[in-house]
Parts: sequence; C-alpha cells; structure tokens
Amino acid sequence: MNYSHAARQHLQLLTIRYTLLRRFSYTTLILSLIWIYAVHRGERGVFNAHIAACDWQKWERWPSEATPHRMVFVADPQLVDPHTYPGRPWPLSTATEFYTDLYMARNFRLINSQLDPDSVLFLGDLLDGAREWAPDVARPLTQQQREWLEQMGKPKEEDQGGLVQRDIDHEENVSKQTIQKRTMESYNAAVNDPWRTGEVSKKDHFLDKNEKDLKAFVHMEDGRWRAWGQEQFDSEYFRFDRIFFGSEQLYPNADRRLFATHEVLADPVSIQNGAKDITTQQYATLGHRQRRVLVSLPGNHDVGFGTGVQLAIRDRFRAYFGEGNQINVLGNHTIISLDTLSLSAKSQFTAPDGETTEEQQAELEHIWKQPTDFLDDLRRPSGKAVADALSQYYPEEYWPEKWTHVVEDPLTAAARPSELSSKAELPVILLTHVPLFREHNVDCGPLREKGRALSIAMGYQYQNVLTQSLSNSVVSKVSEAGDIVHVFSGDDHDYCDVSHRYNVPRARGETRLSSTMRTIRETTVKSFSWAMGVRQPGFLLVSLWNPVDHLGNSIGVSERTLQTQLCLLPDQLSIFINYALMLGVTIISLIIRALYIGLKNVDPYADPEDLFPLLPSRSSFPHLSSKDNGSANGYSTPKHTSSETKGRQRASSTSTSVKHNHNGANGKTHLGVQRSYNARTRSVSPAQGYSLPNIQSSSTGGLVDKAGYYPPVRWGDPSDVDSDEESHIGDEPDSQAKWKWKKRTVKGKGRRVLDEFVAGVLFISGPVMLYYSWLIRHG
Repeated sequence: MNYSHAARQHLQLLTIRYTLLRRFSYTTLILSLIWIYAVHRGERGVFNAHIAACDWQKWERWPSEATPHRMVFVADPQLVDPHTYPGRPWPLSTATEFYTDLYMARNFRLINSQLDPDSVLFLGDLLDGAREWAPDVARPLTQQQREWLEQMGKPKEEDQGGLVQRDIDHEENVSKQTIQKRTMESYNAAVNDPWRTGEVSKKDHFLDKNEKDLKAFVHMEDGRWRAWGQEQFDSEYFRFDRIFFGSEQLYPNADRRLFATHEVLADPVSIQNGAKDITTQQYATLGHRQRRVLVSLPGNHDVGFGTGVQLAIRDRFRAYFGEGNQINVLGNHTIISLDTLSLSAKSQFTAPDGETTEEQQAELEHIWKQPTDFLDDLRRPSGKAVADALSQYYPEEYWPEKWTHVVEDPLTAAARPSELSSKAELPVILLTHVPLFREHNVDCGPLREKGRALSIAMGYQYQNVLTQSLSNSVVSKVSEAGDIVHVFSGDDHDYCDVSHRYNVPRARGETRLSSTMRTIRETTVKSFSWAMGVRQPGFLLVSLWNPVDHLGNSIGVSERTLQTQLCLLPDQLSIFINYALMLGVTIISLIIRALYIGLKNVDPYADPEDLFPLLPSRSSFPHLSSKDNGSANGYSTPKHTSSETKGRQRASSTSTSVKHNHNGANGKTHLGVQRSYNARTRSVSPAQGYSLPNIQSSSTGGLVDKAGYYPPVRWGDPSDVDSDEESHIGDEPDSQAKWKWKKRTVKGKGRRVLDEFVAGVLFISGPVMLYYSWLIRHG
C-alpha cells in the first residue's frame, strides 16, 4: 500500500471539505511547532528541571541507614500589591501580580510534589504592604447584643479597642434604661477617642502608656496609604492562603479527604459582631504524612521595624499567622523563631554612628518588652519542648510527676516539681528575619548574585542587619537553650553565607559553664519571588539527622547534624525575553513570506488538485495530441449550426437503452433516449432522430471509443420558457448569455501582503495561545 498516496488523498479531501486548512503553509506549520515547544519548555520543562536538580539524593551525605528530617526554607515571598510598584500603570501592575503569584504557586507545588519535604519554614515578609493597611476597629454593640448580655446575667467584660463592653454592677435595683445609658456612655467615649480621630501625635502615643492608645493605628508616610485598609489585607491573606496553604499545593500527590471531627458552637456576641452565624467545624485529614508549615516569623513588610512597629499591626499578624516568638522541635533540633523586628526597638541605628538611647528605649518598652521577656525565660520553655519530644522516644524516662493527695496551705506549700525544666538539650537553630551584625566587607560567598557582601544600611521601616550589641545579646541568650549550630535569616533577597565568632556561655542542664568562643554559621536565604530584584530566585534545602539518647546526646553520628543546599528557581524574566525574541523572529518570517507572495504574485492557495494531484495529468503523456477541448483522448467539443441547436436532442434524467434498427440495410445503430417525467412534449420529432452528436474525430472506432464524453454544461435563464437544463446540454459558452461567471476581484500587492501577514499571525497564534492558556490554567 502506498501510504504517501493515501496521506495525500486524505489531505486533499480535508482541504476540500475545510477550506480554512488550505491557508496553512510549511512556514506557519513550522513556526507553530516551534512556538508550542518553546511555550511548553518555558512553562513546564524549565521548572521541572530546576526542581529535579535539587533532589535530596544528589547532595545529601548521610550514612545509608539514615532517615533525615528534610525541611525547606522560603524567604520573602512578598506578594505584589499596590505598595510594591506604586507608579506602575494598571495593565502592567495587574500582570505583575498575576505572574508572580503563578510563579510562586507553581514552584511551591513542584517542591512538595517532587521533593516531598517534612516541613516548610518561612522567614518573614510574607506580604509586602501589610504594615500600611489599617486594621479594622471593633464595632459597637447592637441593641440585640446588649439584650443578650443582660439575659446572660450582666457578665464582666473589658473594653478592647472600641468594642463597647464594660463592667456592669450586679445590682437588683439597676433598671434596663440605666444599663443602656451606661453602655452608650462607654460607646461615645470610645468613638470620640482622640487617637481614633487623629488628634494626638505619634510622640504623645509613645509617651502614653494606656493600653488602648498603644494599640491604636497611625497611618505612616503622611497617610499615603489611607485608602487601603483591612479589606486589602484580607485580600492579600487569601492570596497567600491559595498559594501556600491550599491542600492541592501542600499535598499535590495525595488524596486528602476532609471530615468533621467535632463541632463547636460560635459565640453569639462574636456572630453579631461580624462572624458568620454558623457552627465552627474542626477538620482532620486522611492521606500522606502531615507536613509542618511554620509561617509565624514576621518581616519588616509585615509589621514594620523597630520604632515603626505598631501593636495593632503586630497583633493582627499574630492573629492570622501565629506568635512570632516560638519554640519547635524538628528533626531532633530546637528551632527558635525570634521576632527581632520588635526587639530592634531596644537597639536600632539612629544615625550613621549611633544607636537607640536609654530614654528612647524607655519610651518604646511596649514594643520590645515581649520578645525580651521571651529571651530572658528561654531556658524553661525550650527544656519543656525538648522533654516532650524525647518522651515520644523514651516514655519511661519522662513519666510525669504527680501531686500527693494532701491538704496544704497554698502560701506555705512547697513548690511543685518543675515539669518545664529538662537536663536534655538538642542542637539549636535560630530563625530571624533580619541578619545578624557583620562588617560591611564580609564576603557572602560565590553563590551571591549581586555584589560580594551584604550592605549595611537603614531607611524607612528597614535595617539590613541588627546592631552589634543586639546581635551579641541575642546569641548569648539563645545559647542557654543549647549550642547554636546554625542561623537562618532573610530580608536581603539575595544569598549570603557567613561565619560569625561569638563568645557565648555553654550551659548543660542546670550547670552553667564558662564562656567560650564559638563559630556560628549564618545563611541568608534568597527571595522566593522573581519580582524582588534578583533574576534567579531560590529556596534553601536543609537536611537534619541527629539520633539521640534519652538525655538528648547525639549517638552514632559525627558532630555535624545539619546539611544545606541552595536551590535556584528559573529566571522568569529570561523566559519572557525568550518569548519576545521568538515573537520578533516570527513576525520577521511572516513579513518576508507575505512580501514574497504579494510582490511575486504567487498563489499559495492553489486548487487542491494542483497541489496534490491524484490522477495523471496531461503533462504525464506528451505523445497524446490535444484537441479543441483540451482532452487527452482526442475528442473535441462538437460544432453545431443554429438549426442544429434548435433540434438538439434532450438528455434523459433517468436511464437510457440501446435500440437496434432492423429496417436499415447496414443495421445502423441508434441510441434511444427515454424522456424524463418533466420533459415538455414536442409536436415534431427531430429530423435526424435521437442520436449522439456528430463528433468530428479522426478516430473511426465504435461508441465505446466515445465513452466518457461530457459536453460542457451551461445553465439557462430560469425565466425563459424555451430554456431548460436539457436544452443547453452540449452548448458552447455564449457571449450574450444572461448568466455569466463573475470575474474575481484582483487585489493589489499591498493588500495581498497585508492579508498574508494577518492570516499567518492568526494561524500561528490560535493553537499556540490555546495551549498556553491551558498551561496557565493548570498551573
């Protein structure tokens, strides 16, 4: 079987049925295939290749029997919002927001799908302009809420940020009108608060120690972002949730079904104060192992920095993402997250050579007090976390102590044995958004993208490094929880790997040893977003393996319990540049093709039979002569006189038969024609009878030699009563006929060039854009 012939035949049939396909050419076909390959590589292949290059097995150096805890560090996603590029016009700003979200969502899903980490830790700057969006104040109580409070027995409540709740004395003679009057007085006092009306300055705010005033929000940058508020923050939070918290993002390869484990009735006051009037359901999941995700470490774009931290913004961040100061045990390491942004209010660069004074520290105590208290009492909660973790391995060693069943005076009773302290220690990993102090010329290593060292600078709501005194204090206090083996930070958007030397105390259990000089390695993680000033974003892979005994001592491993690997992400800007170059090559190719076709009068859309001939043409048999009708068989169109035309026999629309005339001596044969049912009746038969036209031919063969002769068909005027389809069979084209073929409008060369270029663009962009849209739709 000739497959080439069959393929050409099917192609011809397709082009005849779908004339649109005849406008395809080799040029448009080749360019379309190249575009599809480029789009697939730019939207799938490049991303898969970068993530696959970071496979754990390619860089981990643990013993074969090791089962390490694998974690991923993500720094500075900083979702693009109106605060990021304030001068960028609408179409470009919207496109930037869309493609940055798509970029991070695609990479994060591939990380969980291909690398399957045990935990994911974020190093701050989750959002970009969260510190500028004003939080909502609590709404006043409605009449229905007041009535509910009265029915509940006049409970004691506190006034928090404008939510009108006050102490109601339990007096039997207090009337309903008196209670409502007191409630309205509290409401008016909250609404007319000078902080809320903007009648006090920022300085007065810091001097006033009233909790309500300290938690009031002040618009920074001269109120530039006053138009954006809680709705903007909620919108960005839902974007962050969709990119990083969705089950299809965290567990792309798992069938995770949800089911309600129990229900908790919502507070009626909270319902009418903005919450939905539904029950709160707690959910559990089925599927693969749980993946720990820690996002509570704040960044300066989340809550501000130092003196710019506002309690209202910080409280909102903690309500949505969690407490900034935390202790977690992962991979037999103590992970300590520290809010160094609030802590910097105690020690911050105020001038090129100055730091915060003691007077300023006293004014800002409400900002730095909480993280300071966390550091001062770090030993007890860290010991409790380590004991809880080790109790899972050695439950017999950590059996909780019980109270004796005796009655004692609480003032004179002996202190209960502490369950929060533990002699066991694990290696400590410190997480801070702002890097620790270093000299301005310290080399960050060969993996840094821009420059050699991390610059030391400060500005509005940012500071590149902590002060030297604060860094020493932080390292010294964190070391009481155990030996610091690594510090991870963000904020800089670029990679930096340095080693610090600190004189820190070493504490084992309750015994405090003398100070010693230790080398502590710090890694600043790259930004996860391609819109943060780095061409190649990235993330950090960390592998932990530390088998321990019941006292937390490492067993069977070397001193090194942690390994890191920088993983680079695709250069999104280069992908867009490649698309632009491909677009330029495509446009130039189509212009050249259109100019060639338009100026050379080439018909690229010839008849399909000319493009794909299926039967031999006249040129295949040059020995045959052509007659008037151009036929290869030697027959010509018969010539008729006017009298012959009038007496032309009619063709039957049904069937024919051959009759033999026996009256003739020579037995001459005539072809009888059966008249159709709609043929008109004739009064006189043709003089020469019904027979074939007199075909002038040099051939003397029989009728079989004339088989296949079809005279040209010409339609007559339907309004002519003397004209029908049959009466014009065999006629030659008449110049006086009423029905003629319309001449094709000849287009100019410029119009032909434009039409060919537009057609080429449409036929290339159609399938390419469909495939590109599908790739974008499916991540």
